[in-house]
Amino acid sequence: MCIMSSKTQPVITYAGDTQLFSTLESATVQGLPQETVEWKRSYGRPPRAVTLSASFQPFKIDNDGFKELSKGLKKLSGAEVLHTYWVECQDIDTYKANVRESIQTWFTQIKQVECSDWLIILVENSDSKKSKQILPRTTVLDKIKNDFGGKTTERCIAVVDPVKGETKSSESWQTFLFRLRQALMAAFSRTLTKFEETVRTQRERRNELNWNFCNYFLLQEELAFAFEMLGLYDEALVQYDELDALFTQFVLNSAVGDAPDWLLAFQATPNNWSGVCLNPKAPFNTELRQKIQNHTMSVIDFRNYLFARQSALLLISSKPAEVARRCLSYVQSYMYELKLLNVSTVDGAIPTWILLTCLQVLSTCQSHVGATGNQSMESFALLWNMAKDKLYELGRKCGLLPGASVGSAELHCVVTLSSGITDYGDDSAVRPTPVDKLKEALSSSQAFTKHYLELSELAMGTFKHCGRLRSARLIGRDLSRFYLQLGQPQKSVSFLLDLLRGYQEEDWPLLRIDTHIELAEVFQKIGDRVRFIEASANIAAYPALNADTRMKYFSHLLQSAQDEFRSINCSSMMDLVDIRIHFDTSLEEPCSVLCDSIVRAEVEVVNHFPGPVKCSEVTITVKAVKNANDESKQSKAAGKKSVADKSLDSKAIEKPGVLAAKAKTSSSDYIPIKEQLHLKQDGSLSSVALVCPSAQQLLGRKVSHGLLPTELSVIKEEYTHKLSVKDVNIVPGVNRLTLQMKADHAGTYVLSQFVACSQRLEFIQSVNCPKVSITVVEVMPSVTVIKTRDDLLAGTDQEVELVIRTGSTAFQNEKTLRLCSSRGLMINLPKTDSLFQRELDLVLPPMAAFETVSYPLKIRADLGFTASKEATFVEHKLSVHCPWLSKTPPLLDLPLNVYAPFTVQYKLHTAYTKKFVNIHVQGLTPSSRAFEFQNPNVLLPDATYKNPALSKLEWRNLNGSSQTLKISQDQPANYLWELCGAPAQYDLPLLKAEFSVDYRLVGTSDWKLFSFNFDIADYATLFTVRSRVEPVKGNDFLRAGSLCHMTLTVSDVLQQASSAALMYEVLADQALWAVCGRTAGVFSMEGSSKHSVTLDVMPLVCGFLPLPAVRLSRYIPAEQKPKETNRKADLAAATLPRLEPFGAGQVYNWSKAQQVHVLAAPSNNGPTSFDTSTS
Repeated sequence: MCIMSSKTQPVITYAGDTQLFSTLESATVQGLPQETVEWKRSYGRPPRAVTLSASFQPFKIDNDGFKELSKGLKKLSGAEVLHTYWVECQDIDTYKANVRESIQTWFTQIKQVECSDWLIILVENSDSKKSKQILPRTTVLDKIKNDFGGKTTERCIAVVDPVKGETKSSESWQTFLFRLRQALMAAFSRTLTKFEETVRTQRERRNELNWNFCNYFLLQEELAFAFEMLGLYDEALVQYDELDALFTQFVLNSAVGDAPDWLLAFQATPNNWSGVCLNPKAPFNTELRQKIQNHTMSVIDFRNYLFARQSALLLISSKPAEVARRCLSYVQSYMYELKLLNVSTVDGAIPTWILLTCLQVLSTCQSHVGATGNQSMESFALLWNMAKDKLYELGRKCGLLPGASVGSAELHCVVTLSSGITDYGDDSAVRPTPVDKLKEALSSSQAFTKHYLELSELAMGTFKHCGRLRSARLIGRDLSRFYLQLGQPQKSVSFLLDLLRGYQEEDWPLLRIDTHIELAEVFQKIGDRVRFIEASANIAAYPALNADTRMKYFSHLLQSAQDEFRSINCSSMMDLVDIRIHFDTSLEEPCSVLCDSIVRAEVEVVNHFPGPVKCSEVTITVKAVKNANDESKQSKAAGKKSVADKSLDSKAIEKPGVLAAKAKTSSSDYIPIKEQLHLKQDGSLSSVALVCPSAQQLLGRKVSHGLLPTELSVIKEEYTHKLSVKDVNIVPGVNRLTLQMKADHAGTYVLSQFVACSQRLEFIQSVNCPKVSITVVEVMPSVTVIKTRDDLLAGTDQEVELVIRTGSTAFQNEKTLRLCSSRGLMINLPKTDSLFQRELDLVLPPMAAFETVSYPLKIRADLGFTASKEATFVEHKLSVHCPWLSKTPPLLDLPLNVYAPFTVQYKLHTAYTKKFVNIHVQGLTPSSRAFEFQNPNVLLPDATYKNPALSKLEWRNLNGSSQTLKISQDQPANYLWELCGAPAQYDLPLLKAEFSVDYRLVGTSDWKLFSFNFDIADYATLFTVRSRVEPVKGNDFLRAGSLCHMTLTVSDVLQQASSAALMYEVLADQALWAVCGRTAGVFSMEGSSKHSVTLDVMPLVCGFLPLPAVRLSRYIPAEQKPKETNRKADLAAATLPRLEPFGAGQVYNWSKAQQVHVLAAPSNNGPTSFDTSTS
């Protein structure tokens, strides 16, 4: 991007065989910049990888460039930095005869110039190396190194001719290019260091009288060209930044002291204000540099050229955002320099120059990649805004604004400005160029309006894109004023409303009210009376305005209120600052009142209007709160239908019964958030997230247009009740009002909106008190049963108390309550002759609210559940028919838990062939509530004796004849009877017996009869079992660990031969006995009344051991021919043998509970004799 790229490259001279060099020149020039080379810089600066290129020129002895450089030549471009000598020689003889003398002459000449860096390149032919002759000891290259190399033999290079295209020649050529790059870099670095010293020397002379900034600028720009040629664009940019800072410092110094002579040339009046041209190849920039060389430039020409060079380097480095950012400071500093230098310009020239510069920078930067970041967009937005402002300034000077008149002065201004605008001479520019757009905008008022609106929209959209809404709204304010000048006030409304919304969000009261005044004027022009009312209300209520303005708009408000109906948000006009509600402190619920009572609230309203407002009605709307707990609360026995506010702040209660509401936060400000747990596959917690279930409803795009901002518009909400007062005159300042309502429905209510109605206006304000609630409590009539003493017991008369509470409802007439008891429960009124029954009617007299009446009742529950071991109580219900209940049927179930006083159990005992019936009575009451029993008896039905086999049955009473037993939970009772006369036979019929006894509660006089039915089965003894354990032969005693015999004898008591098979099982305690062999067996009693079995057992411990238990069962063998069946499972079951146990009274064990004495195992001292005994 260098302006003089063909002359900025360093020069390499060539000598020797010029025809040979001409064949290799193009390959050398193209090969040099193919690879980078490391540049090791001086003064401790870090090394850089650069791309180096050069141009070749023939060596001339009169080339005294570096001699002049030593004298201070202000030019680095095209300097000769390296000298080369090209030679092609195949043998040493030729070298000695001709070549050496030519090299010596050249070598002598280069020592006479300032730059003495050199290279000798020997081009060899690959064919010469293929000769069959013996290789000489010394080559031509060796002779050159010996003759001229000295200590720098690396400056003598041999290269194979690359024209041949062989592999070896290619490698040789790449090596040659590498060494040439290194030599060129070293030579150029030394030259550049010398040039930097020259630049530094010139800068230090800046205070001398003959010093000129233009010459110095061109000198240091040569250094920037060199860095740009090397690809170090940041280093080149540093040079221009230093020149910029140096010139700025001279300008600032000239304002406080004498200006140097060279600075006077910059004070020339500029005749061209076309702006900066960012195309470095354009003829416009070349002309500017020529002006600097000729010292004929103005400050605007110098600044244009300097900024163009800086922008070119930044664009090469892909930094378009930096170009836009620098343009802002560049324009501001230029305007300041014009003021300091007292440069006279044509009226409108500076705005024209700024406008064209901004448009040119925007056009160029936006066409580059990487110009879409937020930082770059912010710079672009500022440039668009600056261009818009300067175009508006030009329109005002040229008479192009809407409604302006165009005279000769305005036309002369347009012609003058157009004469100083050129098109840069850049044919590659995209049409229309910024110059074309400006000329079109200055051509007519319509074209000016078109371009101004276009620039405004671009600036506004860019500001919004980068998040600067405040700047975008300020542009909208300018647009609204421009539309007013155009006579299109309806288009300015949206911009002003958006601006007002921003001022409201950021709380700028003065700016907000100014915008309200502008809106009011616009609404009045377009005839929008509804929104004119709102704007007038906001203006009239603002205290910082003067009284005349406020009264003017207040009168507009009152006049418009007679014609238009409108709801206005009055938070800034009539502010509701305090609410005090009087509650009923006698109720348990906090913040509650009784149903059908009057609720009073004292409110404090501040009127910000300059005059009084006559209101036909002032209300505070009340909304019912639907709570999920309401239904569950209604079902409680207390009958309360309301729910208290659990979030009530106790600090807000100033005195009992009065609640003050001054909260300013709205419940709508809270966002619903739910917790979401993310689990791993093993069930452990992975992460926790907070999600909003209604994000789509809450989040939405925030647009910049709309009908009204949120503060101006308000919606009147629906309500169910209201606190109100009529015909109130609200004066300016503080007003205290008393509002009231009738609480006719139970529930929880919250205050919603404050509404003041004046003529056809409604001033509405949301009551921002989420913690204030009114709980209207309706206490329903209730019926409860109260026990007079401890738990209710079945089988005895108990007294309870039926309590009726009227609650908040008064009974004007008599009401009838019907009581219905559940099955097994009887009720009766005490002190009456009526019998116990399941239904009873009670007549309630007229009763006042919160009155209580009690009725004693007697209840009696059956004892039928006492035979169960598990059921110790039964839940009875007393249903009350309540005429005040709204449900159908109007029944209220009252639970009554009745407990059993005792339980009765039956058991059959056997003593050989005798049978005994045991009745066990277990008390369940404490000793303080014990029961007495007498006259127990057991009877069989008369039908039992009609059976001939059972005709001789009789009961033998083994209890005391007149004994009375006291039974409690600590003292049970047992009754025993012997069943006599039972026949000795199989398959006796079942006996159904009834046990009866007289009982009473201790302390009472009335005896009651209790009966208990039970069944007697298997009451005939069929078999007896007798067991004995004896030592084996040779032992006289039973010893632990010694084998012994156990003999089982089964006898048939009935002496009736039976073919049924029996199975015995020996159930021994494994800790005491070890059974050797089988523990079970099957035998048959057919043909014999007795059967004996001998088993081998071994006692494991010594002492008195109980005999092993023996169990006898019927053995039913498998059927040989099972019955036909369709199911395989039944067929398999029929073929398997099974056991059938005997009843408890059919087998009698003579040896039950017997023990044998087992001695310890014998010791070494010999056995000790003991007698074997049984017990």
